[in-house]
Amino acid sequence: MPPWSNENFVGSRSLTFVLGTDTGVGKTRLMALLAGVAPRPETVCLVKAVQTGVPGGGETGTSRDIDSYRGRGPVSRVRTWEGYSFSLPIDPMTAAASEGSVVDPTFLADKILEFYRNDTHVLVEGSGGVLSPFFQDGSGILTLMKALDHPVRVLLAAHPHLGALSQVLSATRILVEEDRTPSAIVLFPRPGETDEATKRNPGTLRALLPNIPVILLD
Repeated sequence: MPPWSNENFVGSRSLTFVLGTDTGVGKTRLMALLAGVAPRPETVCLVKAVQTGVPGGGETGTSRDIDSYRGRGPVSRVRTWEGYSFSLPIDPMTAAASEGSVVDPTFLADKILEFYRNDTHVLVEGSGGVLSPFFQDGSGILTLMKALDHPVRVLLAAHPHLGALSQVLSATRILVEEDRTPSAIVLFPRPGETDEATKRNPGTLRALLPNIPVILLD
């Protein structure tokens, strides 16, 4: 991982949100990679605010993302926590409603702040894209950030393939307008996908977003 990854673990505590332009773009992988470079893994808590598409559902259901955070070596010492999990593989708001439930931003914020106040580096993974609806009013992860009322770093995960430019630029514009400019944009290529856009998009993004590091990871 590049040097910027260690910036998430400066001081005794921090709040970092790992967001994505879409589903399946590498958010969970980025969470695990960041945990792997933490100087003191035991001070890190990886949070999946809402998981959908989990058989059994329920607030304490088994999460594929939570399971994939853990690995051998230092990463096995990080703490993990999941706020909600639901069965349907759709947006959190609709998945919750399908089970007669709602996602409560206050509950999530209180729990995240509980970890943070105990001298913890908290990494929170979003669900779907930046504007994926979480709560009854249709708002999403940005509402949760506001509820925390603390400085938050944002990392944006995306793919570098055809269509990436519109997705990344749209997500970045929204985050900038919300005063949540990403600290970095991390691109994860899909195995075997090597079209012309894949070759050129990282450079194009660097030219269009000169103030935000664009990192291509294999």
